[in-house]
Amino acid sequence: MTKLQKGFTLLELMIGLAIGLLVVSAATAIFLSAQRSLGFQLGMGDVQQNSNFGLAMLTHDLRHANLNTPSNQKVNNKMVGSGVIFAQENYPSSLHANLIDDVALSQQNLQEDATTGNSDQLVIQFVPQYQVEEASDVDPKDATKKINERLLSNTDMYDCEGNRIGFTTAKKPNEDTQAIRPTMVQRYFIAKLPNSQQGSDGLDRYGLYCDAGHYNAGDSSITGLNNNAQLLMQNIDAFKVLLGVKNPQNNQLRYLTMDEYTDLMSSITEEKNYLQVISLQVSVVARSATNIGADAGLNNKTITLPGTTTAVVFDGDANLNKKYIRQLVTQVVGLRNTLGAS
Repeated sequence: MTKLQKGFTLLELMIGLAIGLLVVSAATAIFLSAQRSLGFQLGMGDVQQNSNFGLAMLTHDLRHANLNTPSNQKVNNKMVGSGVIFAQENYPSSLHANLIDDVALSQQNLQEDATTGNSDQLVIQFVPQYQVEEASDVDPKDATKKINERLLSNTDMYDCEGNRIGFTTAKKPNEDTQAIRPTMVQRYFIAKLPNSQQGSDGLDRYGLYCDAGHYNAGDSSITGLNNNAQLLMQNIDAFKVLLGVKNPQNNQLRYLTMDEYTDLMSSITEEKNYLQVISLQVSVVARSATNIGADAGLNNKTITLPGTTTAVVFDGDANLNKKYIRQLVTQVVGLRNTLGAS
């Protein structure tokens, strides 16, 4: 007896094929969605890691502003030694003739960046902490007067370029060696990254740099400034600084741009009425290192820098710019080496 062979009908095969295609399509869609989401999350992680690490370094440096300077612990644009340097009056008079404003002074909207506007430049100064060895030599005519002081340690501090801050000594004829304590000057600014770090998409890439120099009492120029600046944070599109200012009349605190501050101080002549800077609010717009490709539609938020009222517009093709994750990161730094308006 012949056994009948059972199989699928053409209709059943077509139905099975359709179901299989639906399953494969759904799996593919999930895979592509997960891949795009991963690219978005990696971009966000890249931005956050870069900005948080870089700002931690920056804020650590800024807390040294005004340390051991002759400004009587005040920060303003009129006193010699002010920890934030606004004008040549914040430097000793011996330096005034050779100052380059675009390098030696804090200024608003000075540096070209990745936006249609410009970024700020911040310049600070401080005298590194030191320890002085007790002198054993005394004046032979008066045993109560010490005639020598020797530098013992500089607490192993480094400038923002990674150079160890070494104290040098000078010796005059018939005199003991005396310690020389340099005043450190550090400026923070936006600049284009080297060609080797530029991308191939036509969008210019920028970074936040720090440039360090120093001067000693009586020097006519700042040694090392405007030379060999070091990159602190890469892929930074903008840098903004606001000044936390305390009014001595009513003790009210407010944040001002650099231009707003200098305009207000231009009409104040009495030292007791100076508007003292007691904190800094620094902000950066950080960009992801790689684009997020087809998922650019998720990246539609606008960014407004503190102290401004209009959204940031980035240079270059708008559709291409949307393919990069950007995030505004802000940090407030209290200037610990100041008495403010008190």
